Parts: sequence; C-alpha cells; structure tokens
Amino acid sequence: MTYTKQLLVFIGILATLSFADNRNSPQKVDASLKHKPSIVKIEKIGRRFELTRNGQPYFINGAGGRNHLDMLVEAGGNSIRTWSSSQETLDEAHQKGLTVCMGLRMHKPRRGADYTDTKMLKEQRDGIYDQVMKLKDHPAVLMWGVGNEVEHHASEEDRILVWKEIETIAKMIKEIDPNHPVITVIAGAGKKLEDIQRLCPTLDAIGINSYGKLAKVPSEVERYNWKKPYLITEFGPRGWWEVEKTAWGLPIEDTSTEKAQFYYKAYKAGINKKPNCLGSYVFLWGNKQEKTHTWFNLFLEDGSPTEIVDTMTVLWTGDWPQNKAPTIGNKKIYNPGNKKLHIYAPSSEAMFRIQASDPDGDELKIEWDLRQDESDNPSTGGDWEERISPIEEAIVSSKSDNVIIHMPAKAGNYRIFAYVHDPSGKVATANLPIRVEAVK
Repeated sequence: MTYTKQLLVFIGILATLSFADNRNSPQKVDASLKHKPSIVKIEKIGRRFELTRNGQPYFINGAGGRNHLDMLVEAGGNSIRTWSSSQETLDEAHQKGLTVCMGLRMHKPRRGADYTDTKMLKEQRDGIYDQVMKLKDHPAVLMWGVGNEVEHHASEEDRILVWKEIETIAKMIKEIDPNHPVITVIAGAGKKLEDIQRLCPTLDAIGINSYGKLAKVPSEVERYNWKKPYLITEFGPRGWWEVEKTAWGLPIEDTSTEKAQFYYKAYKAGINKKPNCLGSYVFLWGNKQEKTHTWFNLFLEDGSPTEIVDTMTVLWTGDWPQNKAPTIGNKKIYNPGNKKLHIYAPSSEAMFRIQASDPDGDELKIEWDLRQDESDNPSTGGDWEERISPIEEAIVSSKSDNVIIHMPAKAGNYRIFAYVHDPSGKVATANLPIRVEAVK
C-alpha cells in the first residue's frame, strides 16, 4: 500500500470515529470553511509568468509578518508571508482581504538538524502533512512556503540532502492540495538555483530572500538558467553583512531615509515589471531585534511607521500618502566639533546633533537614547536576539536637534539612537555607533 493510500485509509477511520463520538452533539462549523478554497495557479503567457487567483491576475504586493494589517491594506498591500502556519493568522488576513504565503517550518542543518536521520525526517513530514491538511481549504491560502533558508550556512553535502527532502515534501503537498503553488525560500540567488532546478522539479517557483543585492536577482536568475518564476520573499535595506564598518569593526546602519531610497531603487530593479517575477514580500512589517532594534523594521516597537512605509505605498499604489514621514539629512547624527572618530572617554559628556526635516513643514519632536551595542554578536539568518534596553540617565539634556550624552563608565561599544517624530505619528530613525575607552 502506498504512503498516500495509507494516509487516506487512516483519515477515513478517524472520520468514522469522529462521527461516532459526535453524532449526538451539535456540529460546530469552522467559519473559514464556509468559503470555498481559493484556486491559485501559475501560468506562462508568452515569455512571462503570471500568478492567478480564482482566475484573476494576482501580483503579490506583500509584507513579511502579521502586524499592522490595516495599515498594510491602506498602503496597497494584498498579502502577508508567515514563517509558520496558523489558523488565526489566516482568519485575520481573510477578514482584511489579504492572502497568506504560509510558511512550513523545516529543521536547519546549521542548528544541528541531521538530514540522514529518518526518524526526524518522518516527524517533520508528518507535521507538515497535518498542517497542510488542516489549512489547505482556507480561502486566504495563497501558496505554501516549504522551509526558510534551510540551506543557509549548511555544507554542500547537507544542502543536497535538504533539496531532496524539499522535493519529497513538495510532492506530498501537491498530492493533497492541487489548488496552491508550492515554493521553497532560499537565502539569495546564485549557483544553488542549478541544484534546486535539478533536484526539486516539483516546485512551482522559487522564493528568494535578498537585501543589498536585490537589483542583481533578475540577472542571476537568468545566468543560472532558472526556468520557472521567482518571487522575492524578503527584501529590505542593506544588511549588516553588506554595509561599511567603523574603525573598530561595527556595522554602520543606514538611516531610515537612506533605507527608503534603497527600497525604492531595489524594488524597481529587481521586482517591478520583471517578466518572471510574481511579486514580493517586504521585510519586516513589524519590529524585531536583529543587530539593532531598527535595522530591518518598517515600524518602531510602539507601532510608529517609518518613511519606508511611505515608499512602499507609492510603489504599490503609484501615489504618495498625503502626509509624509520626516527625513534624515546627509549629516545624519554628528558631533558639532567635527569629531569623526567617535571614541569617547568613560564618564565624559559630548554633544551630538541630527540633521532632520519634514516634507510637509510639520513641527518635529526628537527623542534620543543610548544603548549598549551588540551588533558584533554571532547570530545570523534572523536568529532570535534579546532586545537591548536604553541606558538610564545617559541623556543629560536634549533640545531641538541636539543632545548631550553622558558616556558610560564601562568601556565598550554603544549606539546613539535618534527618533524624529511628526504630529501624524510617523518617524525617521538614525543611529551612530560609538566606542567608550580610556584616552591614551
């Protein structure tokens, strides 16, 4: 008996038992199942690919995460991407008129997963099978994303095993859900596309996470002869691995204005009107700590939207919002004394200024804080990081565009953060990495 037939027999037995147990009880019908599942297809029209949903063209204007969904809709978004499956997420998205690229977690070799362990593989497949069976008929499902950067920092041998297992899972999903495409999500494009095309023929498309190199994705897809469509499953600012560093080795984060400009150019170059691109998911429609608490986020932790949200609005709708967020000037955060090497003595005080303005002429409010810097930590690939709290009493005073900061007594790496707010609740951000050490 085949794997599929065994499962069908098992499901039939469960259904019989369930009916017997509940024949005298009122039947509760899941509200989401009152609607028919969406039918999503990828079609080739001439020399281009097109995603359709219930027979209508559907270009993905999406965001990673499940927060601030009303604002996503207002900005012109139509889909969200998750890294795990959830009935509640589907229900909420459906209520907002959004679809979901449903993430299906896979264990990662870089975190110790052994893809020769048959017990682990069976448990992983069974778990994914259960998730797909439970959620496949929900009308908000757009496609299945099998794993996220599972190959990242894996050995070549482990990568081959990963691709083979993704093919096994993709076949399983296609057997039980023919209505939705199946993709896997990889870290960047490149030569790995050749292996995936050879070892994962069942995949309908590829999801590519790309940051500083997004503009190069179309040429890399062509160079490595990827014959199917792609979608950008994460894109954002230049990553901490792609930026310039201080003299003592800390990554220098772009301001929110520099990021917004980069998002715009990268989107135009890597996503917009590309014949084999099905759309994209901007990262991150929410807030998380990753090297800093502002690096990859379109919102502050309190929900304040950055000017990057304005940029995504014009990219998705063609129109800027009526009120624009503040912007940071080329000077960013600077020391008025023209001190370029930002190394300060313990317990000393120094003044800093920020160059900021508002496109609408609104009065701005600037907040500051100082935090210990942890950007040189070894985490990678979006690993969880503990949030860094502001250092109490570090801000001596602040007025208008300047601040006086009392340096910590303890030597080490720190960052000065500035948050420029307008009356509408929008914000611009900048930070400056500094070092505290005894003057020699």
